[in-house]
Amino acid sequence: MSKCFISYRHTKPDEELANFLEKFLGEHDHNVFLDTQIQLGTKWVKEIERQIRSSDFFIVLLSKESILSGMVRQEVKLAHELSGKRGKKFTILPIRVGFTGELPFDLGACLDRIQYALWKKEEDFKDVAQQVLKAVETHETLPIKGKTVDEDSEAPGLQDLFKATDAIGAPLPAADPRIIPGVELETGTLKLNSPFYVERKADREIIEQIQKKGTTVIVKGPRQMGKSSLLVRVQAEAKKRQQQCCYLDFQFIDQSNLSSLDTLFRYLARKLCRVFKTTVKPDDCWDEYLGSKENITEFIKEALLEKAQTPVSILLDEVDRLFNQPFRDDFFATIRGWHNLRAAEECWNNLNLVIAHSTEPYLWIQDINQSPFNVGFKIELEDFNFKELTELNTKHGNPLKTGEHIRELLYLTGGQPYLVRLALYTMVKSNYSISRLKETATEDRGPFGDHLRQILWRLQGKKGLSDSLRQVLRKSMCDDESHFLRLRSAGLVKGETRDQVQMRCQLYENYLRKHL
Repeated sequence: MSKCFISYRHTKPDEELANFLEKFLGEHDHNVFLDTQIQLGTKWVKEIERQIRSSDFFIVLLSKESILSGMVRQEVKLAHELSGKRGKKFTILPIRVGFTGELPFDLGACLDRIQYALWKKEEDFKDVAQQVLKAVETHETLPIKGKTVDEDSEAPGLQDLFKATDAIGAPLPAADPRIIPGVELETGTLKLNSPFYVERKADREIIEQIQKKGTTVIVKGPRQMGKSSLLVRVQAEAKKRQQQCCYLDFQFIDQSNLSSLDTLFRYLARKLCRVFKTTVKPDDCWDEYLGSKENITEFIKEALLEKAQTPVSILLDEVDRLFNQPFRDDFFATIRGWHNLRAAEECWNNLNLVIAHSTEPYLWIQDINQSPFNVGFKIELEDFNFKELTELNTKHGNPLKTGEHIRELLYLTGGQPYLVRLALYTMVKSNYSISRLKETATEDRGPFGDHLRQILWRLQGKKGLSDSLRQVLRKSMCDDESHFLRLRSAGLVKGETRDQVQMRCQLYENYLRKHL
């Protein structure tokens, strides 16, 4: 008997297929867990994680609805980590539920290479259930091949993903650089341009900066504020101006490439070589006696800058992932060194750097003066204001009927871009009024339930942060400076100092008062 965990979203036909699989596999003496089995009063976050960790098989249902789910992402992320552990017998079985487009970038990073099963609309559930049963009992792979390591995204699949998400206003929890809002990209015959993108002050500032030579731009903002969208808009602008540009999201670098400073810089050199198709190769510049900092610097100089006719832009997104690495100080000192070299060598003025982060770097970096975070042009992303929300409401067909309704949504969400987009999408799709949206806002099955449960998951096992959040809820203050900065970076609280801090928005305050 094997134990199976089913990850899915509570929507049709996903829920129906999940229930069918539970019954079908159960009839063949396999133990199947659905989240509906969690009893009232159980700490469901701990129980979900415990069930995944104790399973042999992780079955994930991938549909147009589930690819929008933050909780499905959390479950997939944990499953992906478990499947890569030595000595752990753990298999991921993806099932496409009527959706054959490209997976969002973050989900694809975990699932694209895994073989999968496909259920087509109107088909009997039994065929796909039998494929899953065979995989569980024989450990054979599912029938449809996943991608190879070198296989790129294809235009038709990206079109399908775009149509399922940004084209209809459905926000992804994490930005996808291939279908970024408000940018026209070309991948084969692919041209995408979101009808829902609202340009903010930061858009204008960063485009102005990237047109210059020798600029360093630091983009800061909590999660889901649009940092990735901003960086990929820079990439599209550079391409339009016939400039060279490489976008690198540190979230999706394999752990093996983060084992040391040298492996990371070798990976970066290979990535730049591939993107820019350089004639100088990394091995031409790598000298084991010089050290990785000098090697990557020499490679960038020789391969990219010395003969550059237009600015070369390197965009580093989600650099927070490096803050807890033992080589973080050396990495960021190297980036700072490239900034400083502009004064000594003219070719380094051909390099533009854009670095995006959420977490306060000085919590981690020993000497902030030996990093890029206190130099260059700084852009801090802000929440939507009344004017911007009004524009977005218009783009959605005015589900908010009055200025007062717009103010009510601003108060509920704090203007947080993802929450605002999710609210407007829900109002249009499900014909919600602002009153019904507010009434159901904190319900687990409500419009924000998936997002709110994900917050509890992120707080799981972080007792100190949870205690500090309770203090903010009770007293509007936080005794621990590092906790205050981490909670603010996570987008849960706001305020300039820990003595004047409050919850980010009414939605978070109402929900966390009930669950913390």
